[in-house]
Amino acid sequence: MLIGIRILFFGSLLGFLGGFAFAPTSYFLPCIIWLKLKKPRKYGLSWTINWICIVIGVLIMTLSPIGALRNIIVLAKNYKFFS
Repeated sequence: MLIGIRILFFGSLLGFLGGFAFAPTSYFLPCIIWLKLKKPRKYGLSWTINWICIVIGVLIMTLSPIGALRNIIVLAKNYKFFS
């Protein structure tokens, strides 16, 4: 808790790591597993919705770390430890 309070960009650091760790397990891996197990009709409604969720999940996994890293760089320029 003290580290999170003292480091100004701790939230961005969590977003950076969360984009790699939590986005795949939350957004698109369950959809891929469901498609493999159920094998729905190609181009059907559930197949299309799952592929939309997979694409959105991959976009979130890609853009979240990029945005968080940018925010860390912007905040770290003028950061003074324990000031």
